Amino acid sequence: MELLSPAGSREALTAAVQNGADAVYFGGGSFNARRFADNFEGDGIISAVDYCHERGVRAYITLNTLVFNRELCDALVFAEQLYRIGVDAVLVQDLGLAGLIRRNLPELTLHASTQMGIHDLGGLQYCKRIGLTRAVLARETSLAQIKYLSNNCDIELETFAHGALCMSFSGSCLYSSMSGERSGNRGTCAQPCRKNASIFGRPSDKDFCLSPNDICMIEHLNALQRAGVACVKIEGRMKKPEYVAAVTRCYRAALDGADASTIARLKQELFAFFNRGDFNTSHLYRDSVKTDRVGNSKPDKAALAAARQSIQGENRRREVDMTLTLSVGSAAQLNIADGEHAVSMSGAVVQTASKPQQAELYAERLKKLGNTPFVAQKCTVRMNPDCYISAAELNALRRECINEMLNMHHVRNTVPVFDETAAADVRNIRITADRQVYSAGFLYARVSNVMAAEAAAKAGAEFIAFEPCTFDDNATQINGLLKLREKFANGQRLLLALPNVIITEKQHQCFRLFAESGAFDGIETNNIGQIAFFDYFKNDSAEFDAMQNEKNCKTHAPLGGGLIRIAGIGMNAMNSFTMKCLTELGYDYIMPSPELTGVQLASIAEHSALADRMLIGIHGRTPLMQLLHCPIKEHKGCQNCMGIAGAVTDEAGRVFPLVNIRYPDNCLVRMLNCRTTDLIDLFDKIPQTAGYVLNFVGEQIDEVTERIAAANEAKNGKRQTQYPNSTRGHWVRKVE
Repeated sequence: MELLSPAGSREALTAAVQNGADAVYFGGGSFNARRFADNFEGDGIISAVDYCHERGVRAYITLNTLVFNRELCDALVFAEQLYRIGVDAVLVQDLGLAGLIRRNLPELTLHASTQMGIHDLGGLQYCKRIGLTRAVLARETSLAQIKYLSNNCDIELETFAHGALCMSFSGSCLYSSMSGERSGNRGTCAQPCRKNASIFGRPSDKDFCLSPNDICMIEHLNALQRAGVACVKIEGRMKKPEYVAAVTRCYRAALDGADASTIARLKQELFAFFNRGDFNTSHLYRDSVKTDRVGNSKPDKAALAAARQSIQGENRRREVDMTLTLSVGSAAQLNIADGEHAVSMSGAVVQTASKPQQAELYAERLKKLGNTPFVAQKCTVRMNPDCYISAAELNALRRECINEMLNMHHVRNTVPVFDETAAADVRNIRITADRQVYSAGFLYARVSNVMAAEAAAKAGAEFIAFEPCTFDDNATQINGLLKLREKFANGQRLLLALPNVIITEKQHQCFRLFAESGAFDGIETNNIGQIAFFDYFKNDSAEFDAMQNEKNCKTHAPLGGGLIRIAGIGMNAMNSFTMKCLTELGYDYIMPSPELTGVQLASIAEHSALADRMLIGIHGRTPLMQLLHCPIKEHKGCQNCMGIAGAVTDEAGRVFPLVNIRYPDNCLVRMLNCRTTDLIDLFDKIPQTAGYVLNFVGEQIDEVTERIAAANEAKNGKRQTQYPNSTRGHWVRKVE
């Protein structure tokens, strides 16, 4: 099982390598999820990759942020540079960028970043489909699920073993972005979750209800390996080199077979170096995560000194076999082999010795490899006693051989794989719809109960997306939806909306029951793994339409028949190429990322011919965090919350509602924005697209009726006033 360590600086990279990492991951200056780390640029990346390869350590580069249209070409050029210098893999989040890299750099190994939120078989199958060889699983994935995934999909699994735990589900956090302009999806998270917050009103300086303790899996490495994990990962690219050194050393010892008592001692060392009150195993055993934790670091002086010392010397050496052949009148011949490469070089001409020479003396001189990453395992000297070369000549030959050996470990791919023609294709992408489009400008209402669905349909929303929030009476909900369909006006459609996270088999079965009920014309997904749900509908056009006619539904297929597929905001569509990838997967409509500005949305709609595929959000509380851990449960105990779990108040007094999906085995808690995003009064400035989304999850029935009416009036040219206490979201505020 591979040990993968973080490097936010050159010193941290040295610390990781010298303390036993099998691989190191680090980022360039841009396009990585830790842009405030020192990171590596230009020759610094080349030097870092070469340093790793010289010591038999793999180098992975993070290119794991969402990318704007204008950045795609630069990101692809950067990926080409990484390919040329021989990086072992690149981690990606952006679906469009991953597709571009695969198309233009087919030999470059790609791994799915944890930011992709991969936690189910559908997600892994998608990764394999687009040529990714490894997926970093979401931190919320349980041990049982890891084992299931390993047994059912031929792709390497990587999981976090140590370090900070994000409160929100991997890749689904908009808290920092909506609180300011620093986006976690673009590597600039401001970590508002680590600030004071409480579920009991305005927080004290001791309240941190969104700040969980750190992961520590050092006692569970064998279980992870048995479950099929190929790589365990240490989090910490923002940490100091001493931290990286200490954590890597402890996990190296554990992986190398330390006994239980030694592992217990190592865990205490890890706790002393940095902790947030305690450690957890994330959701490995579906146990609870503790919050109200702040960082505490009090390593003793001896531990710090040992960590610093480990960075200074050369502890990571490759074993080499050296063979020196001397014959009077011929050039000295030195062969060096390290099991991966072999070097053979000629030196000075061997002279006749004035006195007998000993082979052992030459062998000892050859073994003096200094601070190079090599150590002589075996040294053979073939010579007669009358052979002689000077110490200076022997040293020069040895240095030349060692330098050549180092160069052989510096991988360089020189095949031209990306040219200006490809760059032009990226800049000038246009996507043409290949199916008849529904009449432009329909209203798409997102609701979470049958009463809200009825109100939305009556108010005139053409599409009603129903996301069930409770599953204790599924039959009643389904029957209510079927009766609602009978009242639909011509063209109205009912869709099943899926949340970002469906993580257990019980939760999967809950939504599958709705999908197979026959009540829905389509589906909205919010995680790439949910494409598997397409198969639960009768989605052949003729069969599907016949089924709807049997039910006397007054509807018609908006795109020429068949299941309507919607990519929700959880799909993180930040650029045209991601949207192109989604259309190629069969999606009819796509909700762009809420982190895009109005100008960026207009550019995508116009430049890429995507207007007839886009659904732009114009009303609703943006979901900021997706929580498998319920703060209410931890601090108050479970209650019959009926989907409304309470609220989080931050240090500024802002109140963020908590809305539950109450699964039979657990809850998924969404923390919504403190203010509603509303753009209805700006309707004449919004790009003309396929439709407009109003999200009523967490809102009252009268809001459903009033805002849909306002949106319809705005569509017809009647000016609207700004919604009270609302925000424009990122309509004007561009994220970093």
